[in-house]
Amino acid sequence: MKLKIFILILSTLFISFNAQVLYNYPKGQVFYEGGRQGFNDDIQKVVVKNNMKPCEKTEALFMRFIIYPDNKVKYVADADTIAVKNNKCMKDKVLEIMKNVKNWKAAEVDGNKTAAMFCTLFTDDLLFKNKFSEDEFSMPVYMHKDKESNIMKFRENFVKCFDANGYKTNVDYSFTINFDVDTSGEAGFFYIDNQSDLEKFNKMVVDCASNTKKSYWKPSYYKGVPVKQVFTMPIRFNAN
Repeated sequence: MKLKIFILILSTLFISFNAQVLYNYPKGQVFYEGGRQGFNDDIQKVVVKNNMKPCEKTEALFMRFIIYPDNKVKYVADADTIAVKNNKCMKDKVLEIMKNVKNWKAAEVDGNKTAAMFCTLFTDDLLFKNKFSEDEFSMPVYMHKDKESNIMKFRENFVKCFDANGYKTNVDYSFTINFDVDTSGEAGFFYIDNQSDLEKFNKMVVDCASNTKKSYWKPSYYKGVPVKQVFTMPIRFNAN
């Protein structure tokens, strides 16, 4: 068996909670009229209209929302409670803004509207300046045996984990695993696109992508504030 893994790191992205909620929007569809830029523009209009003020300290919070078929929007509670607590001003401000932006677009599958998630990293730079300071943003760092490594080492460890579990296949098979690295460096919120019918296999995928005592993540930062980051990892098994 030959294992090929292609890794793509995305700055923003989005586990079906159940069959009615998509992990992210289907390709080619947008969650808001005018896309993400239209969303950002309307956010800034609400901020100006309501004379909102920046937080007293630098705050940055990654937040997820569900857009329902009736275009109603709901915040997805975050298991990273430390981040939520440390960025309470940002969370409260964003939730207030979300009540005043209206041009949502529900996702569609086979012509039927369906609930789907979207996510964004919210900062005062986005709310007041409609942009991020890219030079103030740092990606998560993968640690192996207490030394800074890179995504290639993560890939290597992932492959070794599958080999150690004795996985073999006689057919070509591909899937994509999505996961968060939270503000404590924990990997979580796993979602497997095109997951296997074998629950044992799906568990192995999650286990192999999870932190261990020897291999783990340091979080991403924005202006010195730890922030959640999403990874998407397409995987292909080629039988031989």
